[in-house]
Amino acid sequence: MPALGSRRRLALASISLVALAFASPALATTVTYAPYIQPGDLGPLGNRDQVVIAWQTDETAPNPSAYKVEFAAAPQQFAAVQPQARVVDNYLAADRALPVPPGAYGAHSNYTAVLRNLKPNTTYTYRVTGPGLPAGGFQAQFQTRKTGNKFSFTVMGDEGFFPAQANSSMLTDYFARIVHLMYNSGKIALPGEPARPAGEFALNTGDNVYNTGSEQSYRDYWMPVWNSDVDSVDRGAPFIRSMQNYIVAGNHDIGGSGDYVNLLATTTSAARYQGQTGGGDALAYYNLYYFPLNGPTGVDPAYVLNGDTNASDMTGFKFAYNGTNYSSPAAAEAFRASTSVDTGQGMKRQIDHMGNFSFDYGNAHFVFLDSNPHLFNALVDYAAIYAKAPSAFPAYPKILRDWLIKDLDSSDKTWKIVVYHHPAFSSGHATLRNNQMRQITKLLEDHGVNVVFNGHEHNYQRTRPLRAGATVAAVPTSTGPEAVSVDTVFDGVKRRVPDGVLHVVEGAGGNRDFDGDEDSPRGSGRGLDQEDSATGSVVLGDGNSYPQGQASWLDTHLTNAEMSPFIAGAGKGAKITVNFKAKVFSFGHVVVDGNRLTHYQISEPLLATSSASTALPAPYGRDYYGNPVKDPVPDTVVDPATGKVVTPSQDGPSVLLDKWTIEKPDLDDKVTVRLVYQNSGLKLKVKNRSQYALNGAQLVLEAGSYSGPIDDTHNVIGDELVVTLGRIAAGDSVTLDLPTESRHIHGKLRSATAQPIEVDCDRNRDRDYDYDSIRDRVEDQIRELLGNYERD
Repeated sequence: MPALGSRRRLALASISLVALAFASPALATTVTYAPYIQPGDLGPLGNRDQVVIAWQTDETAPNPSAYKVEFAAAPQQFAAVQPQARVVDNYLAADRALPVPPGAYGAHSNYTAVLRNLKPNTTYTYRVTGPGLPAGGFQAQFQTRKTGNKFSFTVMGDEGFFPAQANSSMLTDYFARIVHLMYNSGKIALPGEPARPAGEFALNTGDNVYNTGSEQSYRDYWMPVWNSDVDSVDRGAPFIRSMQNYIVAGNHDIGGSGDYVNLLATTTSAARYQGQTGGGDALAYYNLYYFPLNGPTGVDPAYVLNGDTNASDMTGFKFAYNGTNYSSPAAAEAFRASTSVDTGQGMKRQIDHMGNFSFDYGNAHFVFLDSNPHLFNALVDYAAIYAKAPSAFPAYPKILRDWLIKDLDSSDKTWKIVVYHHPAFSSGHATLRNNQMRQITKLLEDHGVNVVFNGHEHNYQRTRPLRAGATVAAVPTSTGPEAVSVDTVFDGVKRRVPDGVLHVVEGAGGNRDFDGDEDSPRGSGRGLDQEDSATGSVVLGDGNSYPQGQASWLDTHLTNAEMSPFIAGAGKGAKITVNFKAKVFSFGHVVVDGNRLTHYQISEPLLATSSASTALPAPYGRDYYGNPVKDPVPDTVVDPATGKVVTPSQDGPSVLLDKWTIEKPDLDDKVTVRLVYQNSGLKLKVKNRSQYALNGAQLVLEAGSYSGPIDDTHNVIGDELVVTLGRIAAGDSVTLDLPTESRHIHGKLRSATAQPIEVDCDRNRDRDYDYDSIRDRVEDQIRELLGNYERD
């Protein structure tokens, strides 16, 4: 790997965690988590940004006056900020009737300091001094968000666990190598590809810790890798002390299956590297992270929702230990109160808002959504696909639907990117039943979303551009209309304008692969191999033989061959998936350049040798160019007794697994918007004369005296009216009535497909509408004449 840049060198100049926990005097404060940066409660980005500096100590009573945070943009003088602090992991103390398991994590103090009024796209140095830190303080750098249209980010998920090695007490750390690569994303040389700018922040698709989202899992797995003092393939990198990492809540982040949360304990002890709740340390996601708090209330894990019917408050919270169930409203309230913090927009309880949030970066708008089963009547089903027919899910809660529509409609950004954990469209058999987010597929499509990133499946998958049909969220069947339509023309190379939304699974972050052709821990036990290089067939638990590889993937009816015992003709239609990489860990590197977004899927480090054979020519799959992937570097082994790496560090080159580009063309001279004034208001006509379908088309107009409905397709945002038109196919037109007295309409036609088109209509020039109709008739006549000429 090339030498580190100045930003990396300064980050590595910070002190070692070993030095943080000095032992003398006996009662000295220990900094349990070294300082790291967070975005805090600020989603939109104007002419000023902010950053939150966070850290944790072992204090049972915080002492914020003992710490000082300073920051500056060179060559300015340092400005000082006084941090705030609160006690966390102590909610069981609110109810003395609750048992406290031996070895429970216990009370800690979480510190935060909000650095406000920062200039965008500017590098700042920060320094934290106080107890448990060295005399010179902890020092690192960060860069604020960009407002321009050129930037880069990385994306991955399902990483935060060290699976046990077979027949050994040792643990395997796969995800340190991925964090190391993401930290150095701009320096990874890919054969045949030009250099790429470094990723400036990361998106995480969830399940960043296992198994129950406890504080102990962050202590054991997550913080040592993401906030490592050493940048190496076997230790991770000092990533979060210098770059933002936006994380969506996966099922393991909020308690196992994502249906109910046990706030008490899942084991009789709090041994390290168990991934369990040791007592009073659940739901650390809401206490260790500080994301924008612009999401709706009443939809956090304490609630189990069934469509628009909300369960009673706190029914999602459980208190269970050693076979005994307890009820403790006091402890539940104490936990919720512990999440109260001011990270930019006043004091708020993070758990109330942070499961769903949005933010801007450059010319993109990002929306993070909770997809967990507690929002869908706590339905969880991990039965084998061949065992029974899948079930339907309740509707997406209206409170979330309304918030999501308003959030998407409020953004004029070029790119709209959505992240949630459970994929709506996964060809992977491991989690195919948990497809509850199909409920919002059409909503995302109609309101201008370009790309959806998911996790849950521990692999990389990319669909063809998808458009939802009427039965997209129904129980699959092989008869009747297709549940989704696919764009088979888009290839992301020569054809870069998709007719639909791309759904991308980015779950190959390093827990273990859901690859049926390998034993654990890298695989999940031998079974059905769905990697796109796999061939042949396999006999599964029902005694039937099923195809492997591409033949096993979902079709446009959302069925696959494993459903054939109960659905005739299952899996026989056109496939929705185009790439499936399940044999190596990997991450996504996305480069945005104005109206072009390019995604690179990059493998873990590889050896120069391969275990390929004539019988198995691609044991680790194939790269973007069709070449067999070499073997990964040897496993990193961790001793759970000490937490130390016990194997030599071995790095290697990466390869490109997939690459695709989306482009939004300028169709200003191919799409027209015309107006005619009528007694009842205005009639607008949109004509698409381009070769591309306009997906997620919306008219954004001056609201004026609009007096019509406010619903899924009509939104008033400030002084603008957003009218959602959906898809306008090539050659088609759409007309709509607009109840308003406005004499002049100005605005734009925006879509997921193309760059915005200015709209300027004046009712005093209503002949424009007649002219448009005349032009349509003339064009039809010309086409008819040409057709007659060709026949003659």
